[in-house]
Amino acid sequence: MTTATATSTTRTSAFARARRAVRRMPQFEAQLAVVLALLYVSFTIANTTVFPTVATLQNLGRQGGVLLVVAIGQMAVLIVGGFDISVGANMGFCSTVLALTVDKVGLPAAIALGIGASGLAGLVNGILVARFRVNPFITTLAMATFLVGLSNQLTSGNSQLISDPGILWLGGNNWGPIPATLGIAAIVVLIAYALFSWTRAGLYIYAIGGSRETTRLSGVAVPAYEVGSYMFCGLLAGVGGVMLVGQITVGQASLGTGYELRSIAAAVIGGAAIGGGVGRLAGVVLGVAVLTVLTSGLEILGVSEFIRNMVTGAVLIAAVIFNRRSRWTVAPIVSRLAARRARPDG
Repeated sequence: MTTATATSTTRTSAFARARRAVRRMPQFEAQLAVVLALLYVSFTIANTTVFPTVATLQNLGRQGGVLLVVAIGQMAVLIVGGFDISVGANMGFCSTVLALTVDKVGLPAAIALGIGASGLAGLVNGILVARFRVNPFITTLAMATFLVGLSNQLTSGNSQLISDPGILWLGGNNWGPIPATLGIAAIVVLIAYALFSWTRAGLYIYAIGGSRETTRLSGVAVPAYEVGSYMFCGLLAGVGGVMLVGQITVGQASLGTGYELRSIAAAVIGGAAIGGGVGRLAGVVLGVAVLTVLTSGLEILGVSEFIRNMVTGAVLIAAVIFNRRSRWTVAPIVSRLAARRARPDG
């Protein structure tokens, strides 16, 4: 067997092991599922007339669908060792671009422009973080401030009404019994699953979070994948902005306020680690479900918004502490592959 053939076989075997690891459901996600079930049962017992109804379930899906899309993008950035606190402002920016262009170019083109503008903001974030090595907190905080100012400047600080009823099919309406936002979120989950589980790019993203230097020494274009992660996050923030516009038919700078914290909280509750290399799509789906049921249940019970925010913060801290004890990652697998590729003898 030649050296090239042996190297190829080793590389294929390592990727196969990585893919099997990605598909395994760890105990942590089973625990999250139990927590979700207990929360739902508890709120159902506490309010038997409202919480278990079909309308409430649809409302949970409508809220959770938007958060899930944004949290998936946040997960991608967390895995490579960053985070993005500009997603809320980016959602508002997308809604502003959409609202200002829909009457001129039509709804489909306006949606594409809005999502593209959000993707461009994510691209700039990625370039600043990956190429210029600016701290992610400073970069995304500056971007959030910039986008809010730009959105308000474009609209003179006013909300922009969107009169095209077609936008409702992306947010306010149902696709049969399923809320539109939940349907869109399901599509995004499938795309993200394919990306993270079946592509080399997905595995490299995990490897970068686990060991940036080892991955770089293996010949992987690390900055390009980091930039791609931030751009992916920006694009999904734009999709989330379109979904919110579909619910309220208004574009405004403050549309996505609060989603920066909630998306990070949902991803971290789902097992993604601030620091990189750790995170699973199934965990983020469950994290979004837990956070949505918790906050909506408290709201239905009449708990004030201030206390709900306190609970969200407390849950986030608890999740960070728990994640340190229950970590899962494929980064070591891919990092071993990277080390093998770096050897001169293959």
